[in-house]
Amino acid sequence: MILATGSRVRLRTIGVRDLKAATAHKYTLSITEPMTDPEWARRVLDQTGFWGKDAGACAIESAVEGDGQRLIGTLQFYKSGPGIHGLEIGYILHNEEDRGKGYASDALRLFSDLLFAEHPECHRLQLIIETWNAASARLAENCGYASEGILRKAGYSSPDEPSDCFIYSRVRD
Repeated sequence: MILATGSRVRLRTIGVRDLKAATAHKYTLSITEPMTDPEWARRVLDQTGFWGKDAGACAIESAVEGDGQRLIGTLQFYKSGPGIHGLEIGYILHNEEDRGKGYASDALRLFSDLLFAEHPECHRLQLIIETWNAASARLAENCGYASEGILRKAGYSSPDEPSDCFIYSRVRD
């Protein structure tokens, strides 16, 4: 099912055809577990469709003429925390060669608008971006997110020494 369509991408629900590519990357279908086992991912897909009120994942598919309807990456959302009236977003483009082509910015804009439309109780969306990831920080700013500061030792790419992260938000008003 198509959730939103932009100039470069379509957002749609996760399907069986996406599982092989999506499970090759940790935390692209679920924020609470790596979800790298395709059989387990299939069972979760059958039970939940990877979409609920408080958390979900969707596919980023190319909408560019002549590019086919290929899976480019995934987006996820989940509750920011019990004391925050908002949702956190994560995203990944699976292949390096797809980066820098406008797919992620189109997808993040569409997803942000979709979440605000589907969650009237949500007053903010946030992104946690490791400080070394300048490209992702620029993408956030280009999509209307504002930097709020740094979360020290909040990163997730290295369990031994978590890196510092920027926190970005976009608010409803």
